[in-house]
Amino acid sequence: MGVKLAGPIALLFPGQGTQKPGMGKNLHDRYPAARAAFERAEEVLQMPIRQLCFEGPVEDLNRTDVIQPCVMTVCWAAYEVWRESYGFENVSVTAGHSLGEIASLAAAGSIPWETALLLVKERGRIMAQASHEQAGGMIAIVGLDEAAVERIREEASAFGKLWVANRNADVQFVLSGEVAAVQDAERLALAAGARRALILTIPLAAHTPLMAAAAAAFRKVVDKLPIKAPSIPILANASGEALRTVAGLQDELRLQMLRQVDWARTMVSMRAMKVKTVVELGPGRVLASLAAKHIPDVDTWNAEELFIDFA
Repeated sequence: MGVKLAGPIALLFPGQGTQKPGMGKNLHDRYPAARAAFERAEEVLQMPIRQLCFEGPVEDLNRTDVIQPCVMTVCWAAYEVWRESYGFENVSVTAGHSLGEIASLAAAGSIPWETALLLVKERGRIMAQASHEQAGGMIAIVGLDEAAVERIREEASAFGKLWVANRNADVQFVLSGEVAAVQDAERLALAAGARRALILTIPLAAHTPLMAAAAAAFRKVVDKLPIKAPSIPILANASGEALRTVAGLQDELRLQMLRQVDWARTMVSMRAMKVKTVVELGPGRVLASLAAKHIPDVDTWNAEELFIDFA
Protein backbone atom coordinates (compact mmCIF):
# COMPACT_ATOMS: atom_id res chain seq x y z
CA MET A 1 0.00 0.00 0.00
CA GLY A 2 1.02 3.60 -0.43
CA VAL A 3 1.21 4.56 3.24
CA LYS A 4 3.89 3.23 5.60
CA LEU A 5 2.53 2.85 9.14
CA ALA A 6 4.65 2.77 12.30
CA GLY A 7 3.92 0.25 15.05
CA PRO A 8 2.59 -0.42 17.56
CA ILE A 9 -0.73 -0.15 15.69
CA ALA A 10 -4.23 -0.11 17.24
CA LEU A 11 -7.22 -1.20 15.15
CA LEU A 12 -10.42 0.54 16.25
CA PHE A 13 -14.05 -0.17 15.33
CA PRO A 14 -16.86 2.41 15.64
CA GLY A 15 -20.42 1.93 16.88
CA GLN A 16 -23.86 3.44 16.30
CA GLY A 17 -24.04 7.04 15.21
CA THR A 18 -21.47 6.65 12.43
CA GLN A 19 -23.94 5.30 9.87
CA LYS A 20 -24.86 7.20 6.71
CA PRO A 21 -26.03 6.22 3.22
CA GLY A 22 -23.04 5.44 1.01
CA MET A 23 -20.96 3.92 3.79
CA GLY A 24 -18.58 1.23 2.57
CA LYS A 25 -19.44 1.70 -1.11
CA ASN A 26 -16.01 2.96 -2.18
CA LEU A 27 -14.33 -0.02 -0.49
CA HIS A 28 -16.87 -2.40 -2.03
CA ASP A 29 -16.38 -1.03 -5.53
CA ARG A 30 -12.56 -0.95 -5.40
CA TYR A 31 -11.56 -4.06 -3.43
CA PRO A 32 -12.69 -7.65 -4.13
CA ALA A 33 -12.01 -8.54 -0.46
CA ALA A 34 -14.51 -5.89 0.70
CA ARG A 35 -17.03 -6.96 -1.92
CA ALA A 36 -16.75 -10.57 -0.76
CA ALA A 37 -17.42 -9.48 2.85
CA PHE A 38 -20.59 -7.64 1.80
CA GLU A 39 -21.77 -10.63 -0.24
CA ARG A 40 -21.12 -13.06 2.60
CA ALA A 41 -22.85 -10.74 5.09
CA GLU A 42 -25.97 -10.70 2.94
CA GLU A 43 -25.97 -14.51 2.87
CA VAL A 44 -25.48 -14.82 6.63
CA LEU A 45 -27.91 -12.10 7.69
CA GLN A 46 -30.55 -12.57 4.98
CA MET A 47 -30.74 -8.78 4.69
CA PRO A 48 -30.20 -6.39 1.72
CA ILE A 49 -27.07 -4.99 3.38
CA ARG A 50 -25.63 -3.30 0.30
CA GLN A 51 -28.87 -1.54 -0.52
CA LEU A 52 -29.20 -0.32 3.09
CA CYS A 53 -25.56 0.76 3.43
CA PHE A 54 -25.21 2.38 0.00
CA GLU A 55 -28.68 3.87 -0.55
CA GLY A 56 -30.48 3.95 2.81
CA PRO A 57 -32.97 5.48 3.19
CA VAL A 58 -31.80 7.23 6.36
CA GLU A 59 -35.03 6.33 8.17
CA ASP A 60 -34.30 2.63 7.73
CA LEU A 61 -30.58 2.95 8.38
CA ASN A 62 -31.25 4.70 11.71
CA ARG A 63 -33.30 1.78 13.05
CA THR A 64 -31.40 0.04 15.85
CA ASP A 65 -32.02 -3.41 14.35
CA VAL A 66 -30.69 -2.26 10.96
CA ILE A 67 -27.80 -0.03 12.04
CA GLN A 68 -25.99 -2.74 13.95
CA PRO A 69 -25.57 -5.40 11.23
CA CYS A 70 -24.91 -2.68 8.62
CA VAL A 71 -22.13 -0.97 10.59
CA MET A 72 -20.65 -4.38 11.47
CA THR A 73 -20.55 -5.33 7.77
CA VAL A 74 -18.68 -2.14 6.86
CA CYS A 75 -16.23 -2.86 9.70
CA TRP A 76 -15.70 -6.38 8.35
CA ALA A 77 -15.19 -5.14 4.79
CA ALA A 78 -12.60 -2.60 5.97
CA TYR A 79 -10.90 -5.25 8.11
CA GLU A 80 -10.59 -7.61 5.12
CA VAL A 81 -8.94 -4.87 3.05
CA TRP A 82 -6.59 -4.18 5.98
CA ARG A 83 -5.75 -7.87 6.34
CA GLU A 84 -4.96 -8.18 2.65
CA SER A 85 -3.00 -4.92 2.49
CA TYR A 86 -1.08 -4.72 5.77
CA GLY A 87 -1.49 -7.90 7.77
CA PHE A 88 -0.96 -8.01 11.54
CA GLU A 89 2.79 -7.91 12.12
CA ASN A 90 2.68 -4.50 13.85
CA VAL A 91 -0.87 -4.67 15.28
CA SER A 92 -0.61 -4.74 19.08
CA VAL A 93 -4.13 -4.04 20.29
CA THR A 94 -7.73 -3.61 19.19
CA ALA A 95 -10.83 -1.93 20.63
CA GLY A 96 -14.33 -0.98 19.55
CA HIS A 97 -16.91 1.49 20.81
CA SER A 98 -20.06 -0.26 22.12
CA LEU A 99 -21.31 -2.18 19.05
CA GLY A 100 -17.75 -1.93 17.69
CA GLU A 101 -16.44 -3.92 20.65
CA ILE A 102 -17.95 -7.03 19.05
CA ALA A 103 -16.06 -6.24 15.84
CA SER A 104 -12.87 -6.08 17.91
CA LEU A 105 -13.52 -9.65 19.13
CA ALA A 106 -13.72 -10.79 15.51
CA ALA A 107 -10.58 -8.86 14.59
CA ALA A 108 -8.71 -10.56 17.45
CA GLY A 109 -9.89 -14.01 16.35
CA SER A 110 -12.11 -14.65 19.38
CA ILE A 111 -15.20 -15.21 17.21
CA PRO A 112 -15.65 -15.57 13.44
CA TRP A 113 -16.93 -12.51 11.61
CA GLU A 114 -20.06 -14.42 10.57
CA THR A 115 -20.77 -15.06 14.25
CA ALA A 116 -20.20 -11.38 15.02
CA LEU A 117 -22.75 -10.45 12.36
CA LEU A 118 -25.39 -12.78 13.78
CA LEU A 119 -24.60 -11.61 17.31
CA VAL A 120 -25.12 -7.93 16.48
CA LYS A 121 -28.25 -8.72 14.48
CA GLU A 122 -29.69 -10.33 17.62
CA ARG A 123 -28.33 -7.49 19.77
CA GLY A 124 -30.07 -4.98 17.50
CA ARG A 125 -33.33 -6.94 17.62
CA ILE A 126 -33.24 -7.13 21.42
CA MET A 127 -32.46 -3.42 21.75
CA ALA A 128 -35.18 -2.45 19.28
CA GLN A 129 -37.67 -4.48 21.30
CA ALA A 130 -36.45 -2.75 24.46
CA SER A 131 -37.06 0.65 22.88
CA HIS A 132 -40.71 -0.29 22.29
CA GLU A 133 -41.17 -1.61 25.82
CA GLN A 134 -39.42 1.24 27.62
CA ALA A 135 -38.82 4.53 25.83
CA GLY A 136 -35.52 6.25 26.52
CA GLY A 137 -33.05 8.61 24.96
CA MET A 138 -29.44 9.72 24.77
CA ILE A 139 -27.77 13.11 24.45
CA ALA A 140 -24.19 13.93 23.45
CA ILE A 141 -22.64 16.89 25.29
CA VAL A 142 -19.39 18.41 24.02
CA GLY A 143 -17.35 21.21 25.55
CA LEU A 144 -18.12 20.79 29.26
CA ASP A 145 -15.96 19.02 31.83
CA GLU A 146 -17.04 16.05 33.90
CA ALA A 147 -18.07 18.11 36.93
CA ALA A 148 -20.33 20.33 34.81
CA VAL A 149 -21.90 17.31 33.11
CA GLU A 150 -22.51 15.68 36.50
CA ARG A 151 -24.29 18.84 37.71
CA ILE A 152 -26.49 18.72 34.61
CA ARG A 153 -27.20 15.04 35.18
CA GLU A 154 -28.19 15.66 38.79
CA GLU A 155 -30.47 18.59 37.96
CA ALA A 156 -32.13 16.89 34.97
CA SER A 157 -32.73 13.79 37.11
CA ALA A 158 -35.64 15.70 38.67
CA PHE A 159 -37.50 14.80 35.45
CA GLY A 160 -36.47 11.13 35.29
CA LYS A 161 -33.62 8.69 35.68
CA LEU A 162 -30.38 9.72 33.95
CA TRP A 163 -26.85 8.31 33.81
CA VAL A 164 -23.50 9.06 32.17
CA ALA A 165 -23.46 6.39 29.44
CA ASN A 166 -20.28 7.35 27.57
CA ARG A 167 -17.17 9.20 28.67
CA ASN A 168 -15.58 9.61 25.28
CA ALA A 169 -13.02 12.26 26.25
CA ASP A 170 -12.38 14.87 28.93
CA VAL A 171 -15.02 17.21 27.47
CA GLN A 172 -17.18 14.78 25.50
CA PHE A 173 -19.93 12.79 27.23
CA VAL A 174 -23.21 11.04 26.50
CA LEU A 175 -26.06 11.00 29.01
CA SER A 176 -28.68 8.29 28.75
CA GLY A 177 -32.01 7.72 30.49
CA GLU A 178 -35.66 8.63 30.52
CA VAL A 179 -36.86 10.95 27.76
CA ALA A 180 -37.96 13.93 29.89
CA ALA A 181 -34.61 13.96 31.71
CA VAL A 182 -32.68 13.80 28.42
CA GLN A 183 -34.71 16.72 27.05
CA ASP A 184 -34.03 18.82 30.15
CA ALA A 185 -30.33 17.95 29.96
CA GLU A 186 -30.24 19.50 26.48
CA ARG A 187 -31.60 22.78 27.84
CA LEU A 188 -29.21 22.75 30.80
CA ALA A 189 -26.15 21.90 28.69
CA LEU A 190 -26.77 24.74 26.25
CA ALA A 191 -27.36 27.14 29.13
CA ALA A 192 -24.06 26.01 30.69
CA GLY A 193 -22.16 26.88 27.50
CA ALA A 194 -21.74 23.47 25.84
CA ARG A 195 -20.29 23.69 22.34
CA ARG A 196 -22.77 21.03 21.34
CA ALA A 197 -25.76 19.32 22.94
CA LEU A 198 -27.33 16.85 20.53
CA ILE A 199 -30.14 14.39 21.29
CA LEU A 200 -29.18 11.22 19.42
CA THR A 201 -31.42 9.22 17.08
CA ILE A 202 -31.29 6.24 19.46
CA PRO A 203 -34.71 5.71 21.08
CA LEU A 204 -33.46 3.89 24.18
CA ALA A 205 -31.33 4.38 27.29
CA ALA A 206 -28.28 2.36 26.22
CA HIS A 207 -25.54 1.60 28.75
CA THR A 208 -27.78 2.16 31.78
CA PRO A 209 -29.70 -0.02 34.28
CA LEU A 210 -32.87 0.65 32.24
CA MET A 211 -31.50 -1.93 29.79
CA ALA A 212 -31.72 -4.73 32.40
CA ALA A 213 -34.34 -6.80 30.56
CA ALA A 214 -32.51 -6.45 27.23
CA ALA A 215 -29.18 -7.26 28.88
CA ALA A 216 -30.67 -10.43 30.40
CA ALA A 217 -31.89 -11.55 26.97
CA PHE A 218 -28.51 -10.75 25.39
CA ARG A 219 -26.69 -12.62 28.15
CA LYS A 220 -28.49 -15.81 27.15
CA VAL A 221 -27.13 -15.36 23.62
CA VAL A 222 -23.59 -14.64 24.89
CA ASP A 223 -23.66 -17.69 27.17
CA LYS A 224 -24.11 -19.94 24.12
CA LEU A 225 -21.33 -18.23 22.16
CA PRO A 226 -18.15 -20.22 21.48
CA ILE A 227 -15.39 -17.69 22.30
CA LYS A 228 -11.63 -18.16 21.99
CA ALA A 229 -8.90 -16.23 23.78
CA PRO A 230 -7.91 -13.21 21.65
CA SER A 231 -4.72 -13.25 19.58
CA ILE A 232 -4.07 -9.63 20.64
CA PRO A 233 -5.40 -7.70 23.66
CA ILE A 234 -8.86 -6.15 23.40
CA LEU A 235 -9.34 -2.96 25.42
CA ALA A 236 -12.55 -3.17 27.45
CA ASN A 237 -15.24 -0.50 27.05
CA ALA A 238 -16.02 -0.52 30.76
CA SER A 239 -12.50 -0.17 32.15
CA GLY A 240 -10.08 0.46 29.29
CA GLU A 241 -8.09 -2.51 30.55
CA ALA A 242 -6.70 -5.23 28.27
CA LEU A 243 -8.88 -8.33 27.98
CA ARG A 244 -6.86 -11.48 27.27
CA THR A 245 -9.07 -14.36 28.48
CA VAL A 246 -12.35 -15.99 27.49
CA ALA A 247 -13.79 -15.29 30.94
CA GLY A 248 -12.91 -11.59 30.65
CA LEU A 249 -14.55 -11.33 27.22
CA GLN A 250 -17.70 -13.13 28.40
CA ASP A 251 -18.06 -10.79 31.37
CA GLU A 252 -17.58 -7.74 29.16
CA LEU A 253 -20.24 -8.86 26.67
CA ARG A 254 -22.76 -9.99 29.29
CA LEU A 255 -22.77 -6.57 30.98
CA GLN A 256 -22.13 -4.41 27.91
CA MET A 257 -25.66 -2.96 27.65
CA LEU A 258 -25.65 -1.95 31.33
CA ARG A 259 -22.16 -0.51 31.73
CA GLN A 260 -20.78 2.89 30.82
CA VAL A 261 -18.44 3.09 27.80
CA ASP A 262 -15.32 4.78 29.18
CA TRP A 263 -13.51 5.48 25.92
CA ALA A 264 -11.31 8.06 27.64
CA ARG A 265 -9.74 5.19 29.63
CA THR A 266 -9.28 3.22 26.43
CA MET A 267 -7.20 6.09 25.07
CA VAL A 268 -5.18 6.23 28.31
CA SER A 269 -4.40 2.53 27.81
CA MET A 270 -3.31 3.12 24.21
CA ARG A 271 -0.98 5.87 25.41
CA ALA A 272 0.47 3.50 28.03
CA MET A 273 1.03 0.89 25.30
CA LYS A 274 2.90 3.55 23.29
CA VAL A 275 0.60 3.14 20.27
CA LYS A 276 2.05 5.05 17.32
CA THR A 277 -0.70 4.52 14.75
CA VAL A 278 -4.48 4.29 15.10
CA VAL A 279 -6.52 2.89 12.21
CA GLU A 280 -10.32 3.10 12.39
CA LEU A 281 -11.89 0.31 10.35
CA GLY A 282 -15.52 1.18 9.68
CA PRO A 283 -17.62 4.17 8.68
CA GLY A 284 -16.33 7.63 9.64
CA ARG A 285 -13.37 8.70 11.76
CA VAL A 286 -14.92 9.54 15.14
CA LEU A 287 -12.50 7.33 17.09
CA ALA A 288 -9.48 8.32 14.99
CA SER A 289 -10.26 12.00 15.61
CA LEU A 290 -10.56 11.43 19.36
CA ALA A 291 -7.21 9.65 19.33
CA ALA A 292 -5.59 12.50 17.38
CA LYS A 293 -6.65 14.95 20.10
CA HIS A 294 -5.80 12.83 23.14
CA ILE A 295 -2.82 10.59 22.28
CA PRO A 296 0.42 12.57 21.80
CA ASP A 297 2.26 12.12 18.48
CA VAL A 298 -0.10 9.42 17.22
CA ASP A 299 -0.72 8.97 13.50
CA THR A 300 -4.44 8.45 12.74
CA TRP A 301 -6.23 7.03 9.72
CA ASN A 302 -9.65 5.81 8.79
CA ALA A 303 -10.47 3.22 6.15
CA GLU A 304 -11.54 5.72 3.51
CA GLU A 305 -8.33 7.73 3.83
CA LEU A 306 -6.01 4.74 3.92
CA PHE A 307 -7.58 2.60 1.22
CA ILE A 308 -9.19 5.17 -1.10
CA ASP A 309 -7.68 8.66 -0.76
CA PHE A 310 -4.02 7.66 -0.27
CA ALA A 311 -3.99 4.17 -1.80
